[in-house]
Amino acid sequence: MHAAPRRSGRRGGRGARVASVALLCVLAVGLAACGGSGSPATSTGTWSDVVHPEPSGLAPGYSSIYGVSCPTAAFCAGVDESGDATFWNGSTWSKAAPASPNGSLNSVSCTSPSFCVALSSQLAVTWNGRAWTGPVAVGPAPSGPTGGLYEISCVSPAFCASVNTAGVVSLFDGTSWGHDAVVDDGTAAKPVQGISCASTTFCVVVSATGNIATYNGSTWSTQPSPGQSLLHSVSCPRPDFCMAVDLTGHALVFNGSTWSAAATLPGAVALTYSVSCPTTSFCVVARSDGTVSTWQSGTWGQPTTVMTDGTLSTADISCASTTFCALVNSAGSVATYRA
Repeated sequence: MHAAPRRSGRRGGRGARVASVALLCVLAVGLAACGGSGSPATSTGTWSDVVHPEPSGLAPGYSSIYGVSCPTAAFCAGVDESGDATFWNGSTWSKAAPASPNGSLNSVSCTSPSFCVALSSQLAVTWNGRAWTGPVAVGPAPSGPTGGLYEISCVSPAFCASVNTAGVVSLFDGTSWGHDAVVDDGTAAKPVQGISCASTTFCVVVSATGNIATYNGSTWSTQPSPGQSLLHSVSCPRPDFCMAVDLTGHALVFNGSTWSAAATLPGAVALTYSVSCPTTSFCVVARSDGTVSTWQSGTWGQPTTVMTDGTLSTADISCASTTFCALVNSAGSVATYRA
């Protein structure tokens, strides 16, 4: 999911797969384990009240916000199912405004307030600090229920990597998209859904098939995870550290050479949708029930309830640092964390 500190008619987007993601969890661990909500826990920081950025008015009501990226505590971009974007300026979220003429946006990655890339099913739009440009086509056209672009990670205006649900990665070199490579065989039942790049020579892709693919700057290599399937999100702040989460409440850590065995997150298990690690000692995992779990220096805290406006709704989280994160959900809500 994420770049530099980074998921209703959607063609291959997140919203179209919420039900199927929930079904994957139910089949894997049972209904009760997928629906639990965590109890509040003491935190060194505070989550703000949940707010709704003012909609653009082009669509009725609030649109589902599926992606967020915060390169700094003073700038975030969120994208929604209507093809709109909203920006955080350090104190407030802007009114949503059109970003994509083709509608629904799945994911966004920003490296600074003057560079973001957002994805729809097969297209990318770019923010230059003043306006959105594009769209441009990325990767092969979707085939059937799979192949829609799902996640993007940018490390600079000259390097981004995207992955579609079929397991095809495309690279951006600052001018054009290309270098398509198949890193896994994603299916409608087990799609490829997570990517994170720490540098131009290190990226990781995770898949619901249980496979993990790694990029070294020229080639991709794919290996099975240590006994864990349904992988959904990954965050790599450095080449010697990544954290990946699966849908059923487990996390795996990469130390630069090997992946750890899966650790079970504390508290009742809800769908674990997204993880963001701004450093090698701090990660936050967002769950479908509106709770977050924080990992600090190897220790997990108890889940903290942040959002209560809907079930299976949390879509994405992005932490710029250990003192600032933003959380978005499919109810069109946003919340920010400060420490």
